[in-house]
Amino acid sequence: MARILIADDDPDYLAAFCDGMRALGHRVTGVQQGSEVVPTLRTTQYDIVFLDVLMRGGGAITLIHAVRACDPDIPVIIITGNSEIIESAVFEQGLRQAQAKVTKTASLVDLERLIRQFAH
Repeated sequence: MARILIADDDPDYLAAFCDGMRALGHRVTGVQQGSEVVPTLRTTQYDIVFLDVLMRGGGAITLIHAVRACDPDIPVIIITGNSEIIESAVFEQGLRQAQAKVTKTASLVDLERLIRQFAH
């Protein structure tokens, strides 16, 4: 069982992602704004963080550096609803510190595989 922080500004996706992870036995905290990520990391220790590429209050490019400042070893997985972003050279450069990048269409099985591979 992993302790997971998920940051995504789409409330429906966030609720479904959190519910799916809880159904798999994980402890999950979901936040809807990038500005909530660092304060949340400062109050609770997490095994892995999922960050949406684009969201209010800061997206993954900005946040990955802030997450690393809080915990340089925490695995970060980037999520996006736009598969072209994952392939974009601009985003690729800014997101090199992420362990993986996935689209929001990834199955729970695929997400669980990433958690098992990277969570500490």
